[in-house]
Amino acid sequence: MRLLKQLVAAAAVALALVSPASADLQDLLDNGKVRIGVPVDVPPFGSVGPNNEPVGLDIEVAKMVAEALGLELELTQITGANRVPFLVTGKLDLVISVMGATPQRALQVAFSSPYAALAIGVFGPEGAPVTSPEEIGDLTVGVARGTTQDIELTALAPDANIMRFEDDATAAAAYLSGQVDLLATANIVTQDLAKKHPDKEFAAKFIIRFSPAHIAFPQGNPELGRWLDVFVFYNRMNGKLSDLSVEWLGTPLPSDFPSL
Repeated sequence: MRLLKQLVAAAAVALALVSPASADLQDLLDNGKVRIGVPVDVPPFGSVGPNNEPVGLDIEVAKMVAEALGLELELTQITGANRVPFLVTGKLDLVISVMGATPQRALQVAFSSPYAALAIGVFGPEGAPVTSPEEIGDLTVGVARGTTQDIELTALAPDANIMRFEDDATAAAAYLSGQVDLLATANIVTQDLAKKHPDKEFAAKFIIRFSPAHIAFPQGNPELGRWLDVFVFYNRMNGKLSDLSVEWLGTPLPSDFPSL
């Protein structure tokens, strides 16, 4: 019996050593700061401002979360490819990075109710004869690896020639240079690109889906998850999240905005 207890204790210690620490609500409050991952490659959700500081809707939401918690904010710049690994390994407390909730991702991380929404689709030249995933044919589509558009487009067009890049900025650069024929991304990304590159066409070939954006956090933190849902609900009701949507996306939140 003594040996069994020793083995159980040793296993518990070993598990604690290899398992990343995740902070539930009280842990965050005790730590005095919240570590939030934000994008800098998906304007207007996140980009680098004139003072080399991250700016955008997601950065504003991160500031609101930290203020509501009464905690110091520590921002980390992330990409679509590393946002889940950074949460799973305990490098971040939250990710606010235009992140869509999918059953696959929910196996690894947890999600709050959505705080914003965008349209995800495939964009390209006006003359490209594409109106559905089945019509992509021999054309090459650029996409940021691990993003919602990557996951959804791969499922819709498993035989399509999809070229994956590390982030949205690199995928967009590939489209601008002619390395790929089409670009799978969010409508707000192409709106920004069209302003900067008026000589390039960004016609919507087809919409993959409308995608709510959620705050992601490590699994096993129910009190933190409940607080985030209350935060989103409160700021939807008082109009602040809709005001941010108007400011950064040009439209208010949908009237039939979903919740988890």
